[in-house]
Amino acid sequence: MTGAKTKEDLLKKLKELGIDFMENQNMSSYSSIKTGGKADLILFPRNEAELGLIIKLTEGVISECFRYVVGGGTNMLFKEERIWVPVISFKKFDSSVLDVSDDYQNYKKCGDKVLKFGAGINLSKILNYSMKHNLSGCEFFYGIPGTLGGAVKMNAGSKESSVGNIVEAIDIFDLNGSKRTVEKKDMNFSYRSLNINGIKDNYCITSVHLKLKESSKAEIAENIKIFKERKSVQPLGEFSLGCIFKNPEGFSAGKIIEEIGFKGVSFGGASVSQKHANFIINKGGAKPSDIIFLIDNIREKALESRGIKLDTEIKIV
Repeated sequence: MTGAKTKEDLLKKLKELGIDFMENQNMSSYSSIKTGGKADLILFPRNEAELGLIIKLTEGVISECFRYVVGGGTNMLFKEERIWVPVISFKKFDSSVLDVSDDYQNYKKCGDKVLKFGAGINLSKILNYSMKHNLSGCEFFYGIPGTLGGAVKMNAGSKESSVGNIVEAIDIFDLNGSKRTVEKKDMNFSYRSLNINGIKDNYCITSVHLKLKESSKAEIAENIKIFKERKSVQPLGEFSLGCIFKNPEGFSAGKIIEEIGFKGVSFGGASVSQKHANFIINKGGAKPSDIIFLIDNIREKALESRGIKLDTEIKIV
């Protein structure tokens, strides 16, 4: 299938194929901090087949369609400027679960299980599934919002563990719409990032193989308790993007922000959380520029007064 030549041609083909899309959408509905400009076109693939069709169709209309791929929108801040390139949202994407342990005989002999999850599944649902089936290894998912695909791309996690530690393989679609399976040996996980050998950033994760261990309900509950207590000092009930900055090596970003005097500081409708200084919350009516203003000022002050460069954990697009 060749790409569409015009937007009108693209919309016509999307309708013919039954692929969901929306025009002129406010991106505040697709970001956990509930602010953002408008997108010209958002597409909602439900499975790999539809994603492949979308990639092929958008080739002739815009070459950078992968610039904006949105999972749960829990670490993406959209600026006020209109987004003209197509946005691919995983809001309706496959969230199925399949036991593929038979493909991993070495693990199966050790009592481990490997489960294949659709990339659109929320981390909270994976945790609930593992608790129900007495499987351990993803307790650190507690309180982490968003979808699995996005969590793998940014290697989400805690100081105890991260997604990269339990990933065995991922299925991806590249910029040309070609599908391939990437094995663990070709994935290089580091702090809040994933690099794949021979693959640039322009790809979509469609499913993930996670290795989990058989355990008891009591042990799993005890492990979750650790993360539940830690999350109690974070503003989980507020509109935010999670942690704004990565922790510099040997330091806590939240502690640095508090020490340089930004805890509780507000600008416009945005405020640095009084509960945890590495969170910026939307108090109501916050503009993306309000949040960016706080981010820029925090970074400038940290560098000026402490000589520490703070890198953002979130993506600003």
